[in-house]
Amino acid sequence: MKTTRKTVPSPPGGGGGEVANETFVVGLYLRVSTDRQANEGDSLEEQENELRKFCDYRDFKIHKLYIEKGKSGGNTNRPEYQSMIQDVESGKIKAVIVKKIDRLSRSLLDFEALMVLLDSHKVDFISLREQFDTTTALGKAMLRITLIFAQLEREQTAERIKDVFTYRAEQGQYNGGTRPFGYDSLSSELVAHKHEKKAVQFIFENFLKTKSTTTVARNANAEGYRTRSGALWDKRQIHKILIHPVYTGKIRWNGIVSEGIHQPLVTQETFEVAQQIFKDRGYQRKSAKVIGVLKDVLVCGDCGGPMTPNYTQKKNKVRYYYYRCVKSLNPDPTATPCKNYPKMEVVNDVFFELVLDCISKTKFTEIEKEVDTKNELLGQRIFEIRSQIAALETELTAIKQKKELYMDSVVTNNFSAQERIPINEKIAEFGKIKKRLQNDIFKTEFTRTETENTRFSIHDFKVAMVHFKTNYDTMAPVELAKWITANISQVLYTKTALKLHFKVIDLWV
Repeated sequence: MKTTRKTVPSPPGGGGGEVANETFVVGLYLRVSTDRQANEGDSLEEQENELRKFCDYRDFKIHKLYIEKGKSGGNTNRPEYQSMIQDVESGKIKAVIVKKIDRLSRSLLDFEALMVLLDSHKVDFISLREQFDTTTALGKAMLRITLIFAQLEREQTAERIKDVFTYRAEQGQYNGGTRPFGYDSLSSELVAHKHEKKAVQFIFENFLKTKSTTTVARNANAEGYRTRSGALWDKRQIHKILIHPVYTGKIRWNGIVSEGIHQPLVTQETFEVAQQIFKDRGYQRKSAKVIGVLKDVLVCGDCGGPMTPNYTQKKNKVRYYYYRCVKSLNPDPTATPCKNYPKMEVVNDVFFELVLDCISKTKFTEIEKEVDTKNELLGQRIFEIRSQIAALETELTAIKQKKELYMDSVVTNNFSAQERIPINEKIAEFGKIKKRLQNDIFKTEFTRTETENTRFSIHDFKVAMVHFKTNYDTMAPVELAKWITANISQVLYTKTALKLHFKVIDLWV
């Protein structure tokens, strides 16, 4: 049969437009968070009725109703919402329609994120109450204005938070984050840690005597002092402590140092003497000057330790750049040092070749097959979870019916007080079973959502690879490093091979 195209008018305030009735497929999203809404004009039946009338008027074909019962709009952790997102990403629908925006989301940031997602997949959005309709030029313009104000609100919120943190720091208050070694965090304030403060004081005292971070690390380890994780000290950790003003009772925030309200662990004089030692030695962390694009993902294949960029300078002042296993820095005296020092240029070149190889037809086909296999297994798991949910819902329905029957019998029959006792006990028992089943359904739905969210997207992988192939030879080192950390979780180096683990497809290559 030949497909025809019908021009249909827009509803009042819509702005006009054309759609093909056979091809314009939409999804209807409905939500109630409480039973109370059923009496306030927002019941599921009322929402569905309005949305279906609108679709009939516009001659839209309904793909699916995404019906959310008892779910809050404060976040996107909703099964039907996630199902709708999957249908958007897979191209099954061309528009999402709701009665009111708050049925979809009560969070401005979540709404903005959804609009960006819909726009990237060329999917329109329609809200009947607010008359948002991105199938029309006016609707698209209104949406852009809304998102501009959303961006403004987000920036203003960030500025307010920043101002609050700055004010707290100026008042000497701790703003949170990873607490400095030597302190505990109690009611958002720093208090001296009974054991760690002794290690901090030993580090400062020993450094003033030896003037060497390497020697201080060795002496601290020999005295039995350990890091918060129980590991041995190395000179880099020692250096971080020695230059941190927090130990003199100060707070450092955004590069500004203010007087704090917490207890200092060393005197200001001791701290200044330590800084003068560094200044006299012209001390600087050489590795801070080295840009190694793999510094956040490169792992030693011999011992499993992270590898950090470094360099040495020859007599002719030529620098030799390399990656160095961190376990070679102040290792345990009883252990054999890891001597894995590959040339940085060589490792980077091999890495680039491997990534580019993933885009070749043969390699990409192999990767695609492996991803399909992983997703197929996930699909089977999701089917099993959905079957569990269906079984629980059937059981819940049966329990509700039994409870209603018992309650009806109490209402319609003239039982004595003694006769009502076992009936009431049975009703209470059904109530407990009902709550347990509802809890089990909630947990299982959460598991389903989490499992569905772990599906791997070969499309996202392809986009990332194409971007890399097109731009990698012109990208600055900082841009390269950003792309690598966004798409690759680990690069395993051995003297014979390099292996990459991609995040988006959870696969070693």
